[in-house]
Amino acid sequence: MTSILCVGNFGTGKKEQIDVAELLCYLCRNANCKLILGLGNNIYPDGVTSVNDNQFLEKFEIPYSVLPNNIKFYQILGNKDYHMKSSVRSQINYHKSGKSFRWIMPFNFYCFTKKFEGVPVEFIALDTNLDKMKNRVSQEKWAINSLYESKARWRIVFGHHPWTAFGIDGKKKHTSDELDTFYKKLVDTGKVDLIISGHENSQQHIYIPERPDMLISGVGGYKHKEEDVEAQILLAKELQFKSLETGCVKIDVFRDYLLVEFYNTDKQILYTFKIKKV
Repeated sequence: MTSILCVGNFGTGKKEQIDVAELLCYLCRNANCKLILGLGNNIYPDGVTSVNDNQFLEKFEIPYSVLPNNIKFYQILGNKDYHMKSSVRSQINYHKSGKSFRWIMPFNFYCFTKKFEGVPVEFIALDTNLDKMKNRVSQEKWAINSLYESKARWRIVFGHHPWTAFGIDGKKKHTSDELDTFYKKLVDTGKVDLIISGHENSQQHIYIPERPDMLISGVGGYKHKEEDVEAQILLAKELQFKSLETGCVKIDVFRDYLLVEFYNTDKQILYTFKIKKV
């Protein structure tokens, strides 16, 4: 198994989520997929009240029941998941309770390593809701140390909020100063190969010199409307690709490169590129 799927903003229970679930199922059965990175906003509109909240069934278990049983979602928290005070702890406890074999979230930040045909990849799962976190200082120290200590061939950082994104006017949207500083510290380790995010209701590939490639996949649950996306790409030289179509990102892992493909729910590849490593 060589592929990773990435999808965010998915927990709506709407038809769009079902359509993306069918796409994920198609890719899992036809592209040797190993796991899914869930990029936050797991349960719309406000998160959950407890581990017994029926929304876990309606907006996660049932929509993704079509997936092969070996496919797990490695989840992080989005801003919607913080709306209710009980939601964060409930989402972590949903994993710890054993109620779901598919929902993985041991803490609000964590890391894990998987091998893809013998190639080790370390995943650093972040909580980017820094303004709401009580343990953000601990996360920063942990993340930096984890990157320095990593011996994996590839290191992928994923969190809900992007470092950089491009909005409806084609202009760069800046994150908070605190999150900007956090991402800079991580990248300054020299150990980050790729940053993946959700939050924005679009799919984007952003390349800024002296930074890792950045992917956004935030169209897993509903469709957003904007005007003239092609013009936005022309206006923003760092924006390599943008789409508003519902879908996901697939990443194939090889020793010397990552092959990235953006899909829509018609199972079409909208855009593809490689990230190479010597």
